[in-house]
Amino acid sequence: MPLLSPSPTPVPPAPPKTVGWLTVLRLPHCGRSLFGTLVGRLPLGMAPVALLMAVEAEDGSLAYGAALAAAFGLAVAAGQPLLGRFVDRAGQTVPLVVGAVISALALASIAVVGTGEPHLAMTAALLAGLAAPPLEAALRSLWVRLVPTPSHLRAAYALDSGSQELVYVAGPLLATCIATWAGPTLALAATAALGLTGALTVAAGAPSRAWRPRPDRRGGLLGALQPPTLRLLLLALAAVGASLGALHVAALATADRYDTSWLAGAMPAALSVGALIGSAVYTLRPWHACLGTQLVLTGAGFTLTWLPLCLDPPPPIGLALVLLPGLFFGPLLTAAYLAIDAVARPGMVTESYSWLVSAFGVGTAAGTALAGPWGGSWIVPAVTAAIALGLLHLVRHRLTHRTQILPL
Repeated sequence: MPLLSPSPTPVPPAPPKTVGWLTVLRLPHCGRSLFGTLVGRLPLGMAPVALLMAVEAEDGSLAYGAALAAAFGLAVAAGQPLLGRFVDRAGQTVPLVVGAVISALALASIAVVGTGEPHLAMTAALLAGLAAPPLEAALRSLWVRLVPTPSHLRAAYALDSGSQELVYVAGPLLATCIATWAGPTLALAATAALGLTGALTVAAGAPSRAWRPRPDRRGGLLGALQPPTLRLLLLALAAVGASLGALHVAALATADRYDTSWLAGAMPAALSVGALIGSAVYTLRPWHACLGTQLVLTGAGFTLTWLPLCLDPPPPIGLALVLLPGLFFGPLLTAAYLAIDAVARPGMVTESYSWLVSAFGVGTAAGTALAGPWGGSWIVPAVTAAIALGLLHLVRHRLTHRTQILPL
């Protein structure tokens, strides 16, 4: 009678492999796609500053300059979902190229004609914002096709969320330097040229040209907003954006109180640096918590780290403390990207990500407006962050079982 061989000991599944940012950037097309997206999105940080300085150079009022900058920002928030839906229906090439050309021509027209005619300048600013190509959303719909594994995708999203902070640090700084040294006209022209160059870099790449809409795409009046979980997540992210908008006013008020003008720009930059560091740390090792828990925990950290700032610490301490919300903001944004992937309707991923951009834009504007009457109090970003945390708890409960067991 033959001896029965012992049954093999089951081998436990290997833990998810840690993938770093350099690994992602070495993959074909990843570095070019990310670089083109960042360059193409620089106008989002440059245009408001360039418009303000252009009005100032022509002896216009601060209120007029702020209105032009606000019109551009709100138009971007309105145009992104529309162009994102266009991408999901027609592919990436036409929306990215046509949008970039129209937006660049609108900004260039302000550079040539000036801001002396308010109606013309306002129309051009609105058109430039509405036509701004949805590069951020387009890249996130490409990542899943550019990387081979969920671990790579997690690292790519963390790299994405961390590096996008450079847009809002480098953009205003670049616009200010060009306007100071060469005049606001050249700053507007450079803004237009960079936006067009970045968009064409992405659109000319093989992954973007090969990207096709899904044939099972289902339409409807609400479009990508149909899933209730997505709507809740967008509301939470709008509240997060409100905290960031209130930060700019609080930083300016703090700079005035302590007579340190540099603090108005340094504090938002410090939060961006914190977000970059937080995203890098998030990538270092897999986090085994379910996706809903990741959203809540990073949201809790983002909320709690605003509280020490409510004590109005002096500039050196305050500047260091602003880093802390950023450390949680980067991972929170990365977890939000993964959640959108999980709950987006078939064939509507680009539009879903475009709504995220809009939610942040509207939330940032609302936070800025809300912080003004409160005199730039640090309580405002803390309260809006707490609202975001409450909404993230609801998102966690609504996430499906399939979402919660995603390999992260």
